[in-house]
Amino acid sequence: MAVLIDVPAFRESLPAAVAAAAERLLHDGAVARPEAVGGGARSVVTDGGDRFEPWVGVVDRALTGDCDCPAGAGDDGLCAHAVAVALAAFEDGIRFSAAGIPHGDDGDDEPDRADYRRAVESLGPRQLTELVVDQALRDRGFAARLLGRAGLLGGPPPTGLADAVRDASNVTGGGRWEIADVELAGLRLVAETEIVTVWPATVEMLDLVEEAIEVWDELAGILVDAWEVRRTDPEDVTEPLLAAHRALCERLELDSAEIESRIGRLADRCDFVPVT
Repeated sequence: MAVLIDVPAFRESLPAAVAAAAERLLHDGAVARPEAVGGGARSVVTDGGDRFEPWVGVVDRALTGDCDCPAGAGDDGLCAHAVAVALAAFEDGIRFSAAGIPHGDDGDDEPDRADYRRAVESLGPRQLTELVVDQALRDRGFAARLLGRAGLLGGPPPTGLADAVRDASNVTGGGRWEIADVELAGLRLVAETEIVTVWPATVEMLDLVEEAIEVWDELAGILVDAWEVRRTDPEDVTEPLLAAHRALCERLELDSAEIESRIGRLADRCDFVPVT
């Protein structure tokens, strides 16, 4: 359940020095565009020569920060970096959950997280940079998330999802095709959706995701019938597409009437995708 944050009251509650430092960071462009994580918001903050990744959200009914800077170790963790992220998140309209989980990690779903963190911390800056750049060159999704975290996304979103929607709509039209072609088309829709939604949300982006859902609905029926030979379950494509649709509706702050209208139109057009 989302909670309403009284932003003016939050500002007034801050120590003057913390508020001033947070405003300076925002003014200097030191705060990357925040992302919704764990029921709160997280971003990368550059302060002098240091980079921090604070999270802020509601924990135990109190707005709480979690930052890896020395000042972030207080009772509420609301250092200047966390406060700057909070203010940026309020400005972007990110909704906060009543029960946030710092950085979205509850300790159970990612048992290898601690091992990976130790491995990263053991590497020198140059080694880590080379690994990250190499992965970004190999994985477009990772590259988009990397640029998004760093606040370096430039220009309009890529056209990969539009291309994937067009190709998916033609995958069974004319010529020979196999079940694997349907599976690959669906997985490509998911991959391109995950990439494009790293960019700031737009109504046009939401429209395109809805088009992807409609195209996938036609293909999902084929996989439902091919249950004996398929290697991809329809839900492996359906669930990420619907999750992206819900997230975009939230990021755009659509009112309930428009959301219901969009869901109703999708539900009327879909036979196999459970739009609710």
